[in-house]
Amino acid sequence: MPLQCFSDRLQLLSQHASLCLAILALVEAPAAMLAAQNDVRVEPASYRLALALLDAGDTASAVDRLRDVVEEVPDFGPALLRLGSILSSQAHEIERQYDQRMEAERLLERAHRLMGSDPEVLLEYGLLLRKQHVRVDAKRVLDRAWKAAEEKGESISRDNRARMHFELGRIYQAWWEDWDGLVMVPPTAERISCSGIAWGGGPDQASPVLCPEAWAEQNEQAVPLAGLKSEERARMMEHFLLALEADPGHVDAAVAALSYLAEGGEWKRYDQIAHELLRQSPRDPRTNLFVGLGLHNRGRDDEAEAAFRRAVELLPSDQRRVFEDVGVLLPRNERRRYEAADRLERADFNRMVFTAKDPLFLTDANERELEHYARLAWAELRFSAPASGLRGWESDRGNIWVRYGRPWRSAMCCYGLPVRTITWSYGPRGPLFQFDKRLTYRRARFEVKSFVVAEALEKESPEAYTPVTVTAVHSIPHQLARFRGSGADLTRVEIYAAPPLDSLGADSGTRLETGIFTFLLDYTPVWQRKNTTELTERGVGLTYVFEVLPGAYRYALEARRAGPDSLPRPVGRARTTVETEVFPAGRLSISDLLLAADTVRPRNSAQARRDDLVIVPLRGTTVPADQPIHLYFEVYGLAADSAGVGAFRAELAVEDSTKRSFGARLIRAGRNVLGLGEDQDATVSWERQAEIVDDMVPEYISIEVPGLEAGEYAVRVRLIDLATGQEAERVRRVSVVPEEAGGR
Repeated sequence: MPLQCFSDRLQLLSQHASLCLAILALVEAPAAMLAAQNDVRVEPASYRLALALLDAGDTASAVDRLRDVVEEVPDFGPALLRLGSILSSQAHEIERQYDQRMEAERLLERAHRLMGSDPEVLLEYGLLLRKQHVRVDAKRVLDRAWKAAEEKGESISRDNRARMHFELGRIYQAWWEDWDGLVMVPPTAERISCSGIAWGGGPDQASPVLCPEAWAEQNEQAVPLAGLKSEERARMMEHFLLALEADPGHVDAAVAALSYLAEGGEWKRYDQIAHELLRQSPRDPRTNLFVGLGLHNRGRDDEAEAAFRRAVELLPSDQRRVFEDVGVLLPRNERRRYEAADRLERADFNRMVFTAKDPLFLTDANERELEHYARLAWAELRFSAPASGLRGWESDRGNIWVRYGRPWRSAMCCYGLPVRTITWSYGPRGPLFQFDKRLTYRRARFEVKSFVVAEALEKESPEAYTPVTVTAVHSIPHQLARFRGSGADLTRVEIYAAPPLDSLGADSGTRLETGIFTFLLDYTPVWQRKNTTELTERGVGLTYVFEVLPGAYRYALEARRAGPDSLPRPVGRARTTVETEVFPAGRLSISDLLLAADTVRPRNSAQARRDDLVIVPLRGTTVPADQPIHLYFEVYGLAADSAGVGAFRAELAVEDSTKRSFGARLIRAGRNVLGLGEDQDATVSWERQAEIVDDMVPEYISIEVPGLEAGEYAVRVRLIDLATGQEAERVRRVSVVPEEAGGR
């Protein structure tokens, strides 16, 4: 057919549509001729203006101009294509923007009729079909677009190639996620049941939400089905990676690929993609967030912390508040108080919460805080639902992930049903949550009973955390004693500790990291000391001495084998509080009773100062039964006579938890002992005169308590100033163990 005749018929299309359709049905014109016809058509000036507006970033004005072009020249395919692609890209996947997607579809269908198998037309039409969740047709059209470009020798632009592969990846993603973790429970498997809880088909069926142990047992018998669709996962990843190959800065394609690399623990490849994306988009908050996630999971916490900080700084204010809000980690009552606080109070509370939950002060990074950021990043990576406009941490699964982390076990069922049930187990003792997910949709919602469980847990156990680098936590035996400090308003605190070397796997020749960390009650740092020591056959004892003002303090002792922070290993740890007080001049008072490992003895004839005595402090508060208890303490504020000598009477008792006293025998004391109690008296007493130097008298004794059984006891010392009648008392708690266990 002559080209002019065909052109004339094409011009009639906008005026007499039905007639032209009938004529075209009779003419077997190849699609290539239709494309050629449009190629020779002169571009309207208004179309060139619209393109210029697009290049200038004025999309709204460009859309208005393109509407004018489509109305003026209704058979100009490029204008239909451009307007349809813009409306398609602007239309959201949510249902309320259905009309805009339908308009884009009509425009692209017209462009397709006019331009035939043009690769760009097919591309835009396929992208729109995917946005409308018509995935099978979308895949077919997108594959045709790629094939058309290859057949014609045309090269789709890198941007369009990236878009095509990304959308193909999303199609396979939707199919794969309907099989990811899918299992089948054989009919022969034991059915889940909880005594007294009926659910479903009969009294022997119960919600696994309420019986996590039964679910864990049944899950051991489940048959995995996801392998049947492993090809979809492979193709999904292939298209996401091809999208990144075409456009290394394609954030959405990178996020999709990173999501599955993280799930599979492929952190090396994850880091490569994340850091390349960071190079392309250094100020994108999500990019920095996901870089931090990868670094954190590889144990590079110092770098992870910097990446998370950058991400939070770059986030919009409403999203930044999510990262600055620890309310989700607090029990319900505390959360109400937290939410009522102002911004500065919340910031201070955040610091307190994360410091309190930090599993290891030996490291510079706060692992719990980094884990919180990492969980938020993971929730965004895995559970965001663009079709619903939902951020990952706002989803039900994201909420649980932020609170409890990666589940111990997870599975999905049931094949053949329009709604899948996803189960997350956090161990045989729970908690356990279930989510319902419609086929081909990413978003999953709480199953009803799971919602109730999640709400109930908010009251007492809103979160859980087990650091991956701490394989076990062992207590550190230690003894703390308070004495008068170097100044009138200072208290000298002495701590003697013995790390559990066997439990830490620290043998002779290995190196041991140790530290003490002190804070005010609000976790404001006060003083710390860290050391690394090479162990000998004699082991190691920790001694810390510091001075503080009167008040209440927290302190933490830590020890572990030396090594990279990312190396998992056991840790020795002790965390508690201490209150310090002033020992004022002129008023009788006593220091703490310091337990010694052996008899305290004088170095020489002088015994007026502590330095005149040989004292080996006990590194703990445990003593063996049938062995003497050795004590050292200091007496302050004793009245002195004209010769600088003071006199006091002391009474000592050993009591159990019921305050029942046990007979004790004083076997050694300081000089100038004026009198002793009877050997079997419940209270041992003695009197002493001593020279007072710097308002202090040192005192030391050893006692035996025959027949004392293993248990917890209190050693109580009461002093009376014989000159003034003033009294003072101090108590030391002691753990008595069988003799073969030894003392520490």
